[in-house]
Amino acid sequence: MRDSSRVWRAQGFRWDGVTLRAYEGGQGESEGVTRQVLADEGDVAFETRYFEVAAGGFTRLERHPHAHVVVVLRGSGEARLEDRTEAIGPADCVYVAPQERHQFRASRGEVLGFLCMVDRARERPPAD
Repeated sequence: MRDSSRVWRAQGFRWDGVTLRAYEGGQGESEGVTRQVLADEGDVAFETRYFEVAAGGFTRLERHPHAHVVVVLRGSGEARLEDRTEAIGPADCVYVAPQERHQFRASRGEVLGFLCMVDRARERPPAD
């Protein structure tokens, strides 16, 4: 059975009916990160998630067998991509290749918010 089309209404960077979750990561592996899964249903083969990184916070440094794409919606920070670091800001798009170590960091003084699109059928990241 196919799901019906729908709209998730946003209020700021929170969507009605979408659970705000803490980002997975052990203490010290990430800091100040939340996520919301916006679309992971129906006939699409991908998930759309919104991550928010508090000012000065960071995601876990990880690698995994699947690629994903990140689009920055607000704030600024850095994307660590294997052995290099790139500055990122609103409307920047980041492709993360399979098996490449990566991490996102927010600048001090502002929140970094980004959409992340990833294959729904994927392996979860191993501890690195």
